[in-house]
Amino acid sequence: MARSSLRPLAVVATAAALLAYVGCTRPDAEKGADGTSSSPPPAAPAADAPTKSFKLFAQWPTPQGILVVSGEMDGYLEPCGCAAGQLGGLIRRFDFVRRMKAQGIPYALIDLGSLIKDPAGARGGFEQAKIKFGIAIKALGAFPYDALALSADDLKIGVGEAFAQFLNGLEGSTKLVAANVVPGAGFETLIVPHVLVQAGPVRLGVTSVLDPGTLAKLTDPDKDALLPTVKRPDDVLPGVLQDLEGRSDYQVLMIQGPPQEARRLATAYPGFDIVIATSEVADPEQDPQMLNGGKTMLVNVGRRGKYVGAIGFFEGAAPRYHQLGLTEKYNGPGSEVKKIIEDEYRGLLKAVGTVENFPRHDYVGGAPGATFIGAESCKQCHPNTFLKWSTTKHAQAFVSLEHDPKPDVTFDAECVTCHTVGFEYNSGWKSAAATPLLKGNQCENCHGPASKHVAAPDDLAFRTALKLTAEQADRNRLCIRCHDEDNSPKFVFETYWPQVIHSKLDTYTDPKVHQGVAAKPADAPTAAKGD
Repeated sequence: MARSSLRPLAVVATAAALLAYVGCTRPDAEKGADGTSSSPPPAAPAADAPTKSFKLFAQWPTPQGILVVSGEMDGYLEPCGCAAGQLGGLIRRFDFVRRMKAQGIPYALIDLGSLIKDPAGARGGFEQAKIKFGIAIKALGAFPYDALALSADDLKIGVGEAFAQFLNGLEGSTKLVAANVVPGAGFETLIVPHVLVQAGPVRLGVTSVLDPGTLAKLTDPDKDALLPTVKRPDDVLPGVLQDLEGRSDYQVLMIQGPPQEARRLATAYPGFDIVIATSEVADPEQDPQMLNGGKTMLVNVGRRGKYVGAIGFFEGAAPRYHQLGLTEKYNGPGSEVKKIIEDEYRGLLKAVGTVENFPRHDYVGGAPGATFIGAESCKQCHPNTFLKWSTTKHAQAFVSLEHDPKPDVTFDAECVTCHTVGFEYNSGWKSAAATPLLKGNQCENCHGPASKHVAAPDDLAFRTALKLTAEQADRNRLCIRCHDEDNSPKFVFETYWPQVIHSKLDTYTDPKVHQGVAAKPADAPTAAKGD
């Protein structure tokens, strides 16, 4: 009992601490006396409104209002820019919403949740995922959103931590919704069973449920105290639906759980006109599934925040659905969300040192005790190989970060991990000041730390430890770690491997190349100079 009674105080204290992290100011939507919230009325375009105008929903008759659905962003705050044609990002989403406002289209905004995903396995590390979560909540508040579904994914940063960030970031009209979850004492108002929102004259009743099985898989010492009651969706939906049907024109259900559960609930409760399901893929089908004789629209918007769904409501006609990819055309000038994502977010990463303080470990495999030393130490014995590497984009990988138009990307661990040497290892990259010789994607990212081989080049064990064949690289998915479907969607190992092959470029007849050198650590600015 003592633990439970103290837990709310601890979370509130955490929330207060987070004020310094993500701030607390946000524009609030107007709210009526009955608790109904609505998006701000359409306003004239601001002075910094998008310069390239185009009519939204030109294929539709004029809608009475539009419900914009997003969700399962999985931590993708914005496209990284590594490849052309990337979709998504909160900055583009905000530009889309601003265009709707400028064109006089009434709207409401809801999000399925899963703002982040698996922070323990995040490329940028747990601390960066936690910061992302707070930044995402603040950005949603800047729109502002009407409803955010409670997601087990978002609780993986820690239930107490998530509650603290919800308390800090969800002030005003943005409500955290879950009809079948009752929070612990002191947090009764944090999670609401449903909200009533308006898109123009269209009244929308919005609710959400969280699959108990999904939540049960979450291991967290605070879960039982802060989320003591989780009911079956079937135990709460009949009552919620009856309430909403008497107060709204359309009833909307968001389901945080397996897609098949969404289909089951949509069929079991045909009173819901729109059901939002989770997705197993990043790029979903364009058209919704129509259930219950065409009455219920079942939609999903994919993962990684690449798309939003727009449901238009029309007088005397059935709702229509349009899936919209957030392409580069939604690139309006500076906005509050742009400042949050590009300036504040990366400013926080720099301030807390997510790169320098990234949790590192020893290199697994390779020569025992070997450390990263940088390509300059390879140059003496492998000059032609070094020359070929130096003309590639791999060699300029860190330079590309330094010249990125987005600010401070060199302090973003998600970027730095693929643009430096040995980032996750104890002797690998730490910072431009501490490890200058590890800038770029160098030899050791493929071959492993080379200090032992450089010191004793004729030692067969050390040399064998660095050997890498095409079969090994492909089997171990070495290249795919960075050349994945997000950053390098056209990458095909069999096509690109011949471009990096560098065997037999050098001869080793000079006796000096067999003597070895005592390579200095990579954090020494003069390492390998004059060797």
